[in-house]
Amino acid sequence: MTSDPVGTAAPDDGTTPDPEAARSRGPALRHWLVGPPHVDRLTITHCVHSSAEAFFTVSMAGSIFFSVSPDAARPRVLLFLVLTLAPFLVMAPLVGPVVDRIRGGLASTMVATFGVRALLALLLAENLRSLFLFPLAFGILVVAKTYTVARNAIVPSLVEHELDLVAVNARLSRTATLAGGVAAALAVALYASTSGTWSLRVAALVYIGGTVVAWRVRAVAPPLEPVGRDAFVELVRPDVSGAVWDMVVLRAAVGFALFQFGFSLRAEGDPAWVLGALILANGSGGFAGTVVSPWLRKYINERSMFTVALVGSALVVLAAGAVFSRITLIAAIFVLGMSVSIGRRALDATIQRQAPHARSGQVYAGLETRLELAWVSAACLAVAIRVATWIGMLALAIFLALVAIMHLRRRGGLLSVRPVGSMPLAERLLLRAETLAAHHYHDEAIIVALSALEEGRGEVDDPATEATPERAAEVIEQVRRQLDQPT
Repeated sequence: MTSDPVGTAAPDDGTTPDPEAARSRGPALRHWLVGPPHVDRLTITHCVHSSAEAFFTVSMAGSIFFSVSPDAARPRVLLFLVLTLAPFLVMAPLVGPVVDRIRGGLASTMVATFGVRALLALLLAENLRSLFLFPLAFGILVVAKTYTVARNAIVPSLVEHELDLVAVNARLSRTATLAGGVAAALAVALYASTSGTWSLRVAALVYIGGTVVAWRVRAVAPPLEPVGRDAFVELVRPDVSGAVWDMVVLRAAVGFALFQFGFSLRAEGDPAWVLGALILANGSGGFAGTVVSPWLRKYINERSMFTVALVGSALVVLAAGAVFSRITLIAAIFVLGMSVSIGRRALDATIQRQAPHARSGQVYAGLETRLELAWVSAACLAVAIRVATWIGMLALAIFLALVAIMHLRRRGGLLSVRPVGSMPLAERLLLRAETLAAHHYHDEAIIVALSALEEGRGEVDDPATEATPERAAEVIEQVRRQLDQPT
Protein backbone atom coordinates (compact mmCIF):
# COMPACT_ATOMS: atom_id res chain seq x y z
CA MET A 1 0.00 0.00 0.00
CA THR A 2 1.41 3.40 -0.99
CA SER A 3 0.92 6.55 0.96
CA ASP A 4 -0.67 9.67 -0.47
CA PRO A 5 1.73 12.22 -1.88
CA VAL A 6 2.63 15.06 0.41
CA GLY A 7 0.30 18.03 -0.06
CA THR A 8 -2.68 16.10 -1.41
CA ALA A 9 -5.90 17.58 -0.04
CA ALA A 10 -8.06 15.38 2.08
CA PRO A 11 -11.43 14.49 0.58
CA ASP A 12 -14.28 16.81 1.44
CA ASP A 13 -16.49 14.58 3.57
CA GLY A 14 -18.47 17.42 5.10
CA THR A 15 -16.33 17.63 8.22
CA THR A 16 -13.35 19.56 6.84
CA PRO A 17 -13.99 23.20 5.90
CA ASP A 18 -13.23 24.14 2.30
CA PRO A 19 -10.89 27.17 2.25
CA GLU A 20 -11.74 27.93 -1.37
CA ALA A 21 -15.47 28.00 -0.63
CA ALA A 22 -14.87 30.20 2.40
CA ARG A 23 -12.81 32.62 0.30
CA SER A 24 -15.46 32.71 -2.42
CA ARG A 25 -18.27 33.49 0.02
CA GLY A 26 -16.57 36.71 1.07
CA PRO A 27 -16.65 38.41 -2.36
CA ALA A 28 -20.15 37.05 -2.98
CA LEU A 29 -21.44 38.59 0.24
CA ARG A 30 -19.70 41.87 -0.52
CA HIS A 31 -21.25 41.92 -4.01
CA TRP A 32 -24.70 41.25 -2.52
CA LEU A 33 -24.28 44.09 -0.05
CA VAL A 34 -22.49 46.85 -1.99
CA GLY A 35 -22.37 45.68 -5.61
CA PRO A 36 -19.68 45.69 -8.31
CA PRO A 37 -16.91 48.28 -8.66
CA HIS A 38 -18.07 51.89 -9.09
CA VAL A 39 -21.54 51.00 -7.78
CA ASP A 40 -20.05 49.98 -4.42
CA ARG A 41 -18.88 53.52 -3.75
CA LEU A 42 -22.38 54.86 -4.26
CA THR A 43 -23.84 52.10 -2.07
CA ILE A 44 -21.53 52.96 0.82
CA THR A 45 -22.36 56.65 0.41
CA HIS A 46 -26.07 55.89 0.50
CA CYS A 47 -25.62 53.80 3.66
CA VAL A 48 -23.97 56.73 5.41
CA HIS A 49 -26.81 58.99 4.24
CA SER A 50 -29.40 56.56 5.58
CA SER A 51 -27.61 56.28 8.93
CA ALA A 52 -27.38 60.03 9.39
CA GLU A 53 -31.03 60.48 8.42
CA ALA A 54 -31.99 57.88 11.04
CA PHE A 55 -30.39 59.95 13.81
CA PHE A 56 -32.06 63.12 12.49
CA THR A 57 -35.49 61.45 12.21
CA VAL A 58 -35.37 59.97 15.72
CA SER A 59 -34.47 63.35 17.15
CA MET A 60 -37.32 65.08 15.31
CA ALA A 61 -39.87 62.38 16.17
CA GLY A 62 -38.93 62.44 19.82
CA SER A 63 -39.03 66.22 20.03
CA ILE A 64 -42.26 66.76 18.06
CA PHE A 65 -44.41 63.62 18.38
CA PHE A 66 -43.63 61.55 21.47
CA SER A 67 -42.88 64.31 23.95
CA VAL A 68 -46.53 65.45 24.19
CA SER A 69 -50.04 63.97 24.20
CA PRO A 70 -51.67 62.89 20.90
CA ASP A 71 -53.99 65.92 20.83
CA ALA A 72 -51.13 68.31 21.46
CA ALA A 73 -48.96 66.52 18.91
CA ARG A 74 -51.45 66.86 16.03
CA PRO A 75 -50.94 70.59 15.35
CA ARG A 76 -47.17 70.27 15.75
CA VAL A 77 -47.00 67.35 13.33
CA LEU A 78 -49.29 69.17 10.89
CA LEU A 79 -47.00 72.19 11.01
CA PHE A 80 -43.99 69.97 10.43
CA LEU A 81 -45.67 68.24 7.48
CA VAL A 82 -46.73 71.54 5.95
CA LEU A 83 -43.14 72.74 6.24
CA THR A 84 -41.96 69.58 4.51
CA LEU A 85 -44.12 70.57 1.54
CA ALA A 86 -42.03 73.68 1.01
CA PRO A 87 -38.86 71.88 -0.14
CA PHE A 88 -40.80 70.36 -3.00
CA LEU A 89 -42.14 73.73 -4.13
CA VAL A 90 -38.55 74.75 -4.83
CA MET A 91 -37.37 71.27 -5.86
CA ALA A 92 -38.19 71.31 -9.58
CA PRO A 93 -37.61 75.00 -10.44
CA LEU A 94 -34.51 75.55 -8.29
CA VAL A 95 -32.87 72.37 -7.01
CA GLY A 96 -33.02 70.51 -10.34
CA PRO A 97 -31.18 73.14 -12.41
CA VAL A 98 -28.65 73.65 -9.60
CA VAL A 99 -27.90 69.93 -9.52
CA ASP A 100 -27.41 69.89 -13.30
CA ARG A 101 -25.17 72.96 -13.44
CA ILE A 102 -23.01 72.66 -10.33
CA ARG A 103 -19.35 72.31 -11.15
CA GLY A 104 -18.26 68.68 -10.84
CA GLY A 105 -21.71 67.26 -11.59
CA LEU A 106 -23.89 65.00 -9.52
CA ALA A 107 -21.12 63.57 -7.34
CA SER A 108 -20.01 67.05 -6.24
CA THR A 109 -23.63 67.84 -5.42
CA MET A 110 -23.76 64.79 -3.15
CA VAL A 111 -20.57 65.89 -1.36
CA ALA A 112 -22.02 69.36 -0.81
CA THR A 113 -25.29 68.01 0.59
CA PHE A 114 -23.46 66.10 3.31
CA GLY A 115 -21.40 69.12 4.35
CA VAL A 116 -24.39 71.47 4.47
CA ARG A 117 -26.47 69.00 6.50
CA ALA A 118 -23.65 68.55 9.01
CA LEU A 119 -23.63 72.29 9.67
CA LEU A 120 -27.43 72.51 9.89
CA ALA A 121 -27.62 69.53 12.26
CA LEU A 122 -25.14 71.17 14.63
CA LEU A 123 -27.17 74.38 14.59
CA LEU A 124 -30.41 72.45 15.11
CA ALA A 125 -28.92 70.62 18.11
CA GLU A 126 -28.59 73.97 19.88
CA ASN A 127 -32.07 75.20 18.90
CA LEU A 128 -34.42 72.29 19.57
CA ARG A 129 -36.48 74.40 21.95
CA SER A 130 -36.42 77.66 19.98
CA LEU A 131 -38.26 79.13 17.02
CA PHE A 132 -35.35 78.13 14.77
CA LEU A 133 -36.29 74.43 15.04
CA PHE A 134 -38.59 74.36 12.03
CA PRO A 135 -36.52 76.57 9.68
CA LEU A 136 -33.40 74.53 10.38
CA ALA A 137 -35.28 71.24 9.97
CA PHE A 138 -36.71 72.62 6.75
CA GLY A 139 -33.19 73.31 5.49
CA ILE A 140 -32.07 69.76 6.25
CA LEU A 141 -35.10 68.39 4.39
CA VAL A 142 -34.37 70.51 1.31
CA VAL A 143 -30.75 69.42 1.21
CA ALA A 144 -31.70 65.78 1.83
CA LYS A 145 -34.02 65.85 -1.18
CA THR A 146 -31.23 67.41 -3.23
CA TYR A 147 -29.10 64.41 -2.33
CA THR A 148 -31.92 62.07 -3.35
CA VAL A 149 -32.23 63.76 -6.74
CA ALA A 150 -28.49 63.55 -7.38
CA ARG A 151 -28.29 59.93 -6.25
CA ASN A 152 -31.18 58.80 -8.47
CA ALA A 153 -29.77 60.63 -11.47
CA ILE A 154 -26.27 59.20 -11.08
CA VAL A 155 -27.26 55.51 -10.87
CA PRO A 156 -27.65 54.79 -14.63
CA SER A 157 -24.20 56.18 -15.42
CA LEU A 158 -22.61 53.63 -13.05
CA VAL A 159 -24.49 50.57 -14.36
CA GLU A 160 -22.98 48.63 -17.24
CA HIS A 161 -26.09 46.68 -18.28
CA GLU A 162 -29.61 48.11 -18.28
CA LEU A 163 -31.07 44.79 -17.14
CA ASP A 164 -29.19 45.27 -13.86
CA LEU A 165 -31.04 48.48 -13.00
CA VAL A 166 -33.65 46.82 -10.78
CA ALA A 167 -30.96 44.81 -8.98
CA VAL A 168 -28.74 47.87 -8.46
CA ASN A 169 -31.59 50.04 -7.19
CA ALA A 170 -32.75 47.22 -4.92
CA ARG A 171 -29.24 46.73 -3.54
CA LEU A 172 -28.88 50.43 -2.78
CA SER A 173 -32.11 50.43 -0.81
CA ARG A 174 -31.52 47.04 0.82
CA THR A 175 -28.07 47.81 2.21
CA ALA A 176 -29.08 51.33 3.22
CA THR A 177 -32.09 49.88 5.05
CA LEU A 178 -29.79 47.59 7.03
CA ALA A 179 -27.47 50.45 7.87
CA GLY A 180 -30.36 52.76 8.69
CA GLY A 181 -31.99 50.14 10.91
CA VAL A 182 -28.85 49.70 12.97
CA ALA A 183 -28.40 53.46 13.17
CA ALA A 184 -32.04 53.94 14.19
CA ALA A 185 -31.65 51.47 17.06
CA LEU A 186 -28.54 53.30 18.25
CA ALA A 187 -30.31 56.63 17.84
CA VAL A 188 -33.29 55.51 19.95
CA ALA A 189 -30.98 54.26 22.67
CA LEU A 190 -28.98 57.50 22.59
CA TYR A 191 -32.14 59.63 22.63
CA ALA A 192 -33.59 57.68 25.55
CA SER A 193 -30.42 57.98 27.61
CA THR A 194 -29.60 61.60 26.71
CA SER A 195 -31.71 63.89 24.51
CA GLY A 196 -32.40 64.92 20.93
CA THR A 197 -29.46 67.30 21.12
CA TRP A 198 -26.94 64.48 21.29
CA SER A 199 -28.60 62.43 18.56
CA LEU A 200 -28.36 65.48 16.27
CA ARG A 201 -24.70 65.93 17.15
CA VAL A 202 -24.02 62.33 16.21
CA ALA A 203 -26.00 62.89 13.00
CA ALA A 204 -23.66 65.79 12.20
CA LEU A 205 -20.63 63.53 12.68
CA VAL A 206 -22.12 60.93 10.35
CA TYR A 207 -22.87 63.63 7.76
CA ILE A 208 -19.22 64.68 7.93
CA GLY A 209 -18.26 61.06 7.26
CA GLY A 210 -20.61 61.17 4.28
CA THR A 211 -18.61 63.96 2.68
CA VAL A 212 -15.56 61.69 2.71
CA VAL A 213 -17.21 58.64 1.15
CA ALA A 214 -19.19 60.76 -1.35
CA TRP A 215 -15.93 62.30 -2.55
CA ARG A 216 -14.84 58.87 -3.77
CA VAL A 217 -17.84 58.71 -6.11
CA ARG A 218 -16.51 61.71 -8.05
CA ALA A 219 -13.67 59.60 -9.43
CA VAL A 220 -16.02 57.19 -11.22
CA ALA A 221 -19.01 59.42 -12.08
CA PRO A 222 -19.09 60.62 -15.71
CA PRO A 223 -20.01 64.23 -16.55
CA LEU A 224 -23.63 65.19 -17.10
CA GLU A 225 -25.11 65.59 -20.54
CA PRO A 226 -27.23 68.66 -21.33
CA VAL A 227 -30.97 68.28 -20.84
CA GLY A 228 -32.97 68.57 -24.05
CA ARG A 229 -36.57 68.34 -25.03
CA ASP A 230 -36.30 64.56 -25.41
CA ALA A 231 -35.98 64.26 -21.63
CA PHE A 232 -39.45 65.63 -21.06
CA VAL A 233 -41.05 64.02 -24.11
CA GLU A 234 -39.97 60.58 -22.90
CA LEU A 235 -41.72 61.10 -19.56
CA VAL A 236 -45.16 61.24 -21.22
CA ARG A 237 -44.77 57.81 -22.78
CA PRO A 238 -47.57 55.53 -21.57
CA ASP A 239 -45.27 53.11 -19.77
CA VAL A 240 -43.33 55.87 -17.98
CA SER A 241 -46.27 58.11 -17.06
CA GLY A 242 -48.28 55.08 -15.89
CA ALA A 243 -45.40 53.96 -13.67
CA VAL A 244 -45.13 57.43 -12.13
CA TRP A 245 -48.86 57.50 -11.38
CA ASP A 246 -48.77 54.04 -9.79
CA MET A 247 -45.85 55.06 -7.58
CA VAL A 248 -47.64 58.27 -6.55
CA VAL A 249 -50.57 56.16 -5.36
CA LEU A 250 -48.36 53.79 -3.36
CA ARG A 251 -46.50 56.67 -1.72
CA ALA A 252 -49.79 58.32 -0.75
CA ALA A 253 -51.09 55.04 0.69
CA VAL A 254 -48.09 54.46 2.96
CA GLY A 255 -48.03 58.11 4.07
CA PHE A 256 -51.67 57.92 5.08
CA ALA A 257 -51.28 54.54 6.80
CA LEU A 258 -48.31 55.43 9.01
CA PHE A 259 -49.74 58.68 10.34
CA GLN A 260 -53.36 57.55 10.58
CA PHE A 261 -52.54 54.41 12.53
CA GLY A 262 -49.85 56.16 14.58
CA PHE A 263 -52.30 58.72 15.95
CA SER A 264 -55.31 56.44 16.23
CA LEU A 265 -53.40 53.78 18.15
CA ARG A 266 -52.06 56.37 20.61
CA ALA A 267 -55.53 57.88 21.03
CA GLU A 268 -57.06 54.44 21.68
CA GLY A 269 -54.50 53.73 24.39
CA ASP A 270 -52.68 50.88 22.67
CA PRO A 271 -49.29 50.04 24.17
CA ALA A 272 -46.20 51.60 22.65
CA TRP A 273 -44.98 48.27 21.29
CA VAL A 274 -47.85 48.17 18.80
CA LEU A 275 -46.74 51.43 17.20
CA GLY A 276 -43.17 50.20 17.27
CA ALA A 277 -44.26 46.97 15.60
CA LEU A 278 -45.97 48.97 12.83
CA ILE A 279 -42.84 51.00 12.17
CA LEU A 280 -40.75 47.81 12.20
CA ALA A 281 -43.23 46.09 9.86
CA ASN A 282 -43.06 48.96 7.38
CA GLY A 283 -39.27 48.94 7.42
CA SER A 284 -39.09 45.15 7.20
CA GLY A 285 -41.52 45.17 4.30
CA GLY A 286 -39.40 47.73 2.49
CA PHE A 287 -36.32 45.57 3.04
CA ALA A 288 -38.16 42.46 1.84
CA GLY A 289 -39.14 44.39 -1.30
CA THR A 290 -35.49 45.01 -2.13
CA VAL A 291 -34.86 41.26 -1.96
CA VAL A 292 -37.99 40.26 -3.90
CA SER A 293 -37.70 42.91 -6.65
CA PRO A 294 -34.65 41.48 -8.50
CA TRP A 295 -36.21 38.01 -8.34
CA LEU A 296 -39.50 39.30 -9.75
CA ARG A 297 -37.71 41.14 -12.55
CA LYS A 298 -36.23 37.86 -13.77
CA TYR A 299 -39.74 36.65 -14.66
CA ILE A 300 -41.86 39.77 -15.30
CA ASN A 301 -41.33 43.29 -16.57
CA GLU A 302 -41.59 46.52 -14.59
CA ARG A 303 -45.24 47.10 -15.47
CA SER A 304 -46.15 43.66 -14.13
CA MET A 305 -44.19 44.43 -10.97
CA PHE A 306 -46.54 47.37 -10.39
CA THR A 307 -49.50 45.05 -10.96
CA VAL A 308 -48.19 42.71 -8.27
CA ALA A 309 -47.58 45.61 -5.88
CA LEU A 310 -50.97 47.30 -6.34
CA VAL A 311 -53.18 44.23 -6.49
CA GLY A 312 -51.30 42.44 -3.71
CA SER A 313 -51.45 45.38 -1.31
CA ALA A 314 -55.13 46.02 -2.11
CA LEU A 315 -56.09 42.40 -1.40
CA VAL A 316 -54.12 42.19 1.85
CA VAL A 317 -55.40 45.52 3.20
CA LEU A 318 -58.97 44.53 2.27
CA ALA A 319 -58.57 41.26 4.15
CA ALA A 320 -57.03 43.06 7.14
CA GLY A 321 -59.90 45.53 7.19
CA ALA A 322 -62.49 42.75 7.06
CA VAL A 323 -60.83 40.77 9.86
CA PHE A 324 -59.32 43.59 11.89
CA SER A 325 -56.85 42.91 14.68
CA ARG A 326 -53.38 43.98 15.70
CA ILE A 327 -51.87 41.04 13.84
CA THR A 328 -53.71 41.76 10.58
CA LEU A 329 -52.84 45.46 10.90
CA ILE A 330 -49.14 44.71 11.27
CA ALA A 331 -49.29 42.23 8.37
CA ALA A 332 -51.01 44.79 6.14
CA ILE A 333 -48.36 47.42 6.91
CA PHE A 334 -45.63 44.88 6.11
CA VAL A 335 -47.18 44.09 2.71
CA LEU A 336 -47.77 47.77 2.00
CA GLY A 337 -44.14 48.58 2.78
CA MET A 338 -42.99 45.75 0.52
CA SER A 339 -45.30 46.94 -2.27
CA VAL A 340 -43.92 50.47 -2.08
CA SER A 341 -40.39 49.09 -2.26
CA ILE A 342 -41.19 46.91 -5.28
CA GLY A 343 -42.90 49.83 -6.99
CA ARG A 344 -39.95 52.15 -6.39
CA ARG A 345 -37.51 49.67 -7.90
CA ALA A 346 -39.81 49.28 -10.92
CA LEU A 347 -40.21 53.04 -11.33
CA ASP A 348 -36.49 53.76 -11.19
CA ALA A 349 -35.72 51.04 -13.72
CA THR A 350 -38.54 52.19 -16.02
CA ILE A 351 -37.27 55.76 -16.13
CA GLN A 352 -33.63 54.79 -16.36
CA ARG A 353 -34.29 52.40 -19.24
CA GLN A 354 -37.19 53.89 -21.20
CA ALA A 355 -36.38 57.56 -20.67
CA PRO A 356 -32.60 57.62 -21.23
CA HIS A 357 -32.52 61.37 -21.86
CA ALA A 358 -34.34 62.00 -18.58
CA ARG A 359 -31.34 61.04 -16.47
CA SER A 360 -30.79 64.48 -15.04
CA GLY A 361 -31.23 66.32 -11.81
CA GLN A 362 -33.89 68.58 -13.25
CA VAL A 363 -36.10 65.72 -14.42
CA TYR A 364 -35.64 63.66 -11.26
CA ALA A 365 -36.41 66.73 -9.16
CA GLY A 366 -39.81 66.99 -10.80
CA LEU A 367 -40.52 63.30 -10.21
CA GLU A 368 -39.41 63.40 -6.59
CA THR A 369 -41.61 66.44 -6.07
CA ARG A 370 -44.70 64.59 -7.24
CA LEU A 371 -43.95 61.53 -5.13
CA GLU A 372 -43.20 63.42 -1.95
CA LEU A 373 -46.17 65.74 -2.38
CA ALA A 374 -48.39 62.65 -2.52
CA TRP A 375 -46.81 61.26 0.66
CA VAL A 376 -47.02 64.51 2.62
CA SER A 377 -50.55 65.35 1.45
CA ALA A 378 -51.84 61.93 2.48
CA ALA A 379 -50.03 62.23 5.83
CA CYS A 380 -51.61 65.64 6.44
CA LEU A 381 -55.04 64.17 5.73
CA ALA A 382 -54.36 61.34 8.18
CA VAL A 383 -53.28 63.75 10.93
CA ALA A 384 -56.20 66.12 10.36
CA ILE A 385 -58.98 63.53 10.57
CA ARG A 386 -59.94 61.69 13.76
CA VAL A 387 -61.25 58.20 13.02
CA ALA A 388 -60.79 54.79 14.59
CA THR A 389 -58.01 52.53 13.37
CA TRP A 390 -60.36 50.02 11.72
CA ILE A 391 -62.18 52.79 9.84
CA GLY A 392 -58.87 54.10 8.53
CA MET A 393 -57.97 50.58 7.46
CA LEU A 394 -61.21 50.15 5.49
CA ALA A 395 -60.80 53.58 3.86
CA LEU A 396 -57.26 52.67 2.80
CA ALA A 397 -58.47 49.29 1.49
CA ILE A 398 -61.19 50.89 -0.65
CA PHE A 399 -58.71 53.43 -2.03
CA LEU A 400 -56.17 50.76 -2.98
CA ALA A 401 -58.87 48.53 -4.50
CA LEU A 402 -60.13 51.35 -6.74
CA VAL A 403 -56.61 52.25 -7.82
CA ALA A 404 -55.79 48.60 -8.56
CA ILE A 405 -58.88 48.35 -10.78
CA MET A 406 -57.86 51.53 -12.62
CA HIS A 407 -54.35 50.13 -13.09
CA LEU A 408 -55.67 46.89 -14.57
CA ARG A 409 -57.97 48.79 -16.92
CA ARG A 410 -55.15 51.06 -18.03
CA ARG A 411 -52.84 48.13 -18.52
CA GLY A 412 -55.49 46.33 -20.58
CA GLY A 413 -55.82 49.42 -22.74
CA LEU A 414 -52.07 49.66 -23.26
CA LEU A 415 -51.90 46.00 -24.20
CA SER A 416 -54.49 46.61 -26.89
CA VAL A 417 -52.07 49.15 -28.36
CA ARG A 418 -50.27 46.07 -29.68
CA PRO A 419 -52.86 44.55 -32.04
CA VAL A 420 -52.45 41.26 -33.88
CA GLY A 421 -49.94 41.21 -36.70
CA SER A 422 -52.38 39.70 -39.23
CA MET A 423 -54.16 43.06 -39.61
CA PRO A 424 -52.95 45.46 -42.31
CA LEU A 425 -50.37 47.89 -41.05
CA ALA A 426 -52.64 50.91 -41.62
CA GLU A 427 -55.40 49.31 -39.51
CA ARG A 428 -52.95 48.46 -36.76
CA LEU A 429 -51.66 52.02 -36.69
CA LEU A 430 -55.18 53.43 -36.61
CA LEU A 431 -56.18 51.12 -33.75
CA ARG A 432 -53.05 52.18 -31.89
CA ALA A 433 -53.97 55.85 -32.42
CA GLU A 434 -57.51 55.31 -31.12
CA THR A 435 -56.22 53.57 -28.01
CA LEU A 436 -53.68 56.31 -27.32
CA ALA A 437 -56.35 58.98 -27.71
CA ALA A 438 -58.67 57.11 -25.34
CA HIS A 439 -55.91 57.20 -22.72
CA HIS A 440 -55.39 60.95 -23.27
CA TYR A 441 -52.08 60.68 -25.17
CA HIS A 442 -53.47 63.00 -27.83
CA ASP A 443 -50.19 64.20 -29.32
CA GLU A 444 -48.98 60.65 -29.91
CA ALA A 445 -52.40 59.66 -31.26
CA ILE A 446 -52.25 62.41 -33.89
CA ILE A 447 -48.80 61.39 -35.12
CA VAL A 448 -49.72 57.70 -35.30
CA ALA A 449 -53.01 58.46 -37.09
CA LEU A 450 -51.16 60.53 -39.71
CA SER A 451 -48.74 57.64 -40.16
CA ALA A 452 -51.73 55.34 -40.72
CA LEU A 453 -53.00 57.72 -43.39
CA GLU A 454 -49.65 57.73 -45.17
CA GLU A 455 -49.48 53.95 -45.01
CA GLY A 456 -53.03 53.61 -46.35
CA ARG A 457 -52.19 55.82 -49.33
CA GLY A 458 -49.07 53.81 -50.04
CA GLU A 459 -46.77 56.75 -49.29
CA VAL A 460 -44.51 54.68 -47.04
CA ASP A 461 -43.03 51.22 -47.45
CA ASP A 462 -44.44 48.39 -45.40
CA PRO A 463 -41.65 47.43 -42.98
CA ALA A 464 -43.08 43.96 -42.29
CA THR A 465 -40.31 42.29 -44.26
CA GLU A 466 -37.70 43.64 -41.87
CA ALA A 467 -39.71 43.83 -38.66
CA THR A 468 -37.00 42.57 -36.31
CA PRO A 469 -35.96 44.04 -32.96
CA GLU A 470 -32.54 44.90 -34.37
CA ARG A 471 -34.02 46.67 -37.39
CA ALA A 472 -36.48 48.58 -35.22
CA ALA A 473 -33.70 49.78 -32.90
CA GLU A 474 -31.59 50.80 -35.91
CA VAL A 475 -34.39 52.83 -37.50
CA ILE A 476 -35.28 54.52 -34.19
CA GLU A 477 -31.66 55.52 -33.67
CA GLN A 478 -31.40 56.87 -37.22
CA VAL A 479 -34.52 58.97 -36.78
CA ARG A 480 -33.30 60.22 -33.41
CA ARG A 481 -29.99 61.35 -34.90
CA GLN A 482 -31.80 63.17 -37.70
CA LEU A 483 -34.10 64.92 -35.25
CA ASP A 484 -31.15 65.97 -33.11
CA GLN A 485 -29.38 67.58 -36.06
CA PRO A 486 -29.73 71.39 -36.13
CA THR A 487 -32.06 72.67 -38.83
